[in-house]
Parts: sequence; C-alpha cells; structure tokens
Amino acid sequence: MITKIELWDAANLGYVELDTLTYPLQKFSWEYPIVGDDVQRPFSAGQYDTRKSVGSMTIDCEGEIVQTTTTLYWTARKALVAKVIPLYSQISYNHSTIKLTLDGDSQVYIAQVVLSSYSIPLAATGAPTISPFQFSWTCNKGYWLANGTPVLL
Repeated sequence: MITKIELWDAANLGYVELDTLTYPLQKFSWEYPIVGDDVQRPFSAGQYDTRKSVGSMTIDCEGEIVQTTTTLYWTARKALVAKVIPLYSQISYNHSTIKLTLDGDSQVYIAQVVLSSYSIPLAATGAPTISPFQFSWTCNKGYWLANGTPVLL
C-alpha cells in the first residue's frame, strides 16, 4: 500500500527512507483527532449544535534499525536521529518533513511534523546491531498536503 516513506530533516537537506532493509517498519499510522466543545442545553435535552473540526494530525511510527556490524549500525542510527531530533540551534517550527508515496498513486503527500516523543533503546546483549525505534509526531496543519492543498488519506 505504501510505496515510499521519506523522512527529511528540518532544513530539507537530506532524508532517510523508512520501511527498507535498514529501517523496516511494523507500524506507520496517522489519526485526525476531532476538536470542539460540546455545549449542553441547560433546560432541555440534548446539546447545542457546535462546530467541530480536525485538530493536529498525529503520526505514529514503529520499526527497527537493522545492520550487520556495529559500525554500520551506528552510522544508520546517527542518520535516523539526525532527521528526527531537532538540532540544538533549531530555528524552524517543524522538526522534520515526511514525504509519503502510495502504491498506484503518483502524488507525493507531505506532512511537516514536530516530534512529540521518541524511543531508540540500545540492546545490551544478544543483537547489538538491531534495535527498535518508536516516533510520535504532531502535524499542526492537521492534514497531509498535496501540492500545498490539504487532502484526506
């Protein structure tokens, strides 16, 4: 279903491709949370009609860093971290840009995201060249964009 997932750094200078042999994914999902207040009618049943809209889209990603040697592992890990975690001197509002291509669809969908949480624990023993990762991002625009226009996926 997903052909390509590119994870670009904040400056759009470079990317890593997810769901590859180096970064296989077990989960890549997004949600459109609906926000708005419910206003109860004080003297009758039900509630008033209120406007509700899409809030910040959340994107969750889980996978692994997989390499054959510790040297290659650290190179792959540093490349991934450089695209996900904001720099100390970050000047952009966004931490990363995700570019998504779907099978059977030539359009590239873009989400500019802010990192909400992440985890990349090290394996102490057993498999020192494989470790899981987990990222959660927030897309403040609320939608994937295609040519700058919000789309529903």
